[in-house]
Amino acid sequence: MKTLREEIRESIDRDSDLIRKRVTDFLSFRKAEKEELFGELCFCILAANTSAEMGIRVQNAIGNRGFLEMEPDELRSELNRIRCRFYNNRSRFIVEAREIADDLPEIVNSENTEEARDELVRRVKGIGYKESSHFLRNVGTFDFAILDKHIVGMISRDMGVEPIKSFSRKKYMEMEGHFKDLAREFNLKPGVLDLHMWKIATGKVLK
Repeated sequence: MKTLREEIRESIDRDSDLIRKRVTDFLSFRKAEKEELFGELCFCILAANTSAEMGIRVQNAIGNRGFLEMEPDELRSELNRIRCRFYNNRSRFIVEAREIADDLPEIVNSENTEEARDELVRRVKGIGYKESSHFLRNVGTFDFAILDKHIVGMISRDMGVEPIKSFSRKKYMEMEGHFKDLAREFNLKPGVLDLHMWKIATGKVLK
């Protein structure tokens, strides 16, 4: 069996052009308006504990303006109609998250990315450190690890520990620290290493 480092080196040789294109796409969000940023935040709410594919499908169906403007009952019914998992909770999380929409341009361009992530976790129900890191990466901040089940499995194997199924903040930061050390070995930002590892685990580069 190949080691994780061997797999990463192979991905860097094979996939770097593809991943640079995604990085360029993400960086384009730095000057996005609040509506587009809020749509990406909703994608991360929808993808939590499900899949990026489902988040993309629902995001395309509802649209950024729908996330911001649909009446709560209409949004809940639409999420149910398009077979979004946990549509009751997710519609509520999206409606409640609207209060942060006006602040998103400032948050995503904050020089203190740690504070930006903490603010998202504190103010947006339905997301934790993984989802807030995912959102920030998708809008051009590459400072964090996105510890989904695929990445957790790979990092746990590299650390020689059993995969953790439920994260406290302390446990998340410990595993993120190992991830960041690995990123430094390859002279990559953590959010870029995540794309390589996602490609290794799934054969895809989504968002």
